[in-house]
Amino acid sequence: MPFERQKMIQKELERIPRGLRGEPQNTMRFIVNYQRLHGKSFDESVAFAVTFVRQRYPDFTPKILPLPAQT
Repeated sequence: MPFERQKMIQKELERIPRGLRGEPQNTMRFIVNYQRLHGKSFDESVAFAVTFVRQRYPDFTPKILPLPAQT
């Protein structure tokens, strides 16, 4: 995997903050990272991850930060 792609995925994951140990937020981060590494877009990855996590935790509300402002 090219270094530039790794850095891009790492920057995107900064938009999804970590949760405490064992929280569904961390599961969502893991799934998004996995999906991104396998070629899905960020939005597709997040949608898939939220759907997957909500199967086990129906009241799950993901924490996703907005895009940083471009200067």
